[in-house]
Amino acid sequence: MTISEDLQLDAFAREFLDAYFEHGFTTMGKREIDLLVLRLIVEHSEGWSWEDPPTAFELSQKLRAKRSRIRSMMDELSFRHLADEDRARKRLRKVIEDRIREEGDQVFEESRVRLQIEDGFLREFAKDLVQKDYGIVDSSFNSSIIVLSGDKFLALVFEVLPDSAREKVEEELEQHKEELSATEQRGLFRMFIEQAVKGAGAEGGKQAVRFGVAALTGGTSELGGFVNWFMKKMRGEDAGDPPSPGIVEV
Repeated sequence: MTISEDLQLDAFAREFLDAYFEHGFTTMGKREIDLLVLRLIVEHSEGWSWEDPPTAFELSQKLRAKRSRIRSMMDELSFRHLADEDRARKRLRKVIEDRIREEGDQVFEESRVRLQIEDGFLREFAKDLVQKDYGIVDSSFNSSIIVLSGDKFLALVFEVLPDSAREKVEEELEQHKEELSATEQRGLFRMFIEQAVKGAGAEGGKQAVRFGVAALTGGTSELGGFVNWFMKKMRGEDAGDPPSPGIVEV
């Protein structure tokens, strides 16, 4: 199947001509034409969009071009046209939810989570959300994959939670505000991760992943149990068994 068979040709042609002639005939350089064509292919191909784009490999196969070149161009388009933080948070939340769905209960087996994010802006946005407060994110294995320890995964989840879930977590943490020494400059979420989650020992990483999954996939009934488990660990008390959420369909 050729690329044109899935393409909405009228819409593609109309937008291409509008953009090409915007500043006058022959003024657009080859690189800009290539980027324009790639952007419109994704926007006007059935089943594709920039909200849920194809992988660089998929496009390279369709366009018979090197994957590295396509990926570089997609990254450039992402930084130009998709650099909106509110949209980025929603798109990033979908990446995490898709990962949870793909892994199923296996996601609970390790104390770290691997996220493959092909979109250049979204990948750097995710890294920045974590690195600004919690340190370097590992992407040494593959530049499109970020590897998050349990506490950093939970920190990223807190950043992308929808308002209702975030308010529920905050409500639970508010009960321990004084004990966590939270201030306006050092908020509840940050102090909880720094003091309670990181201080929970070897088991803390796995439970942080479980907490993140529960918060993101609608397991709100377990959130108080997770907060209390980590707080008891922080105090050195016997925390008992942590909540055991299953995967909620997202």
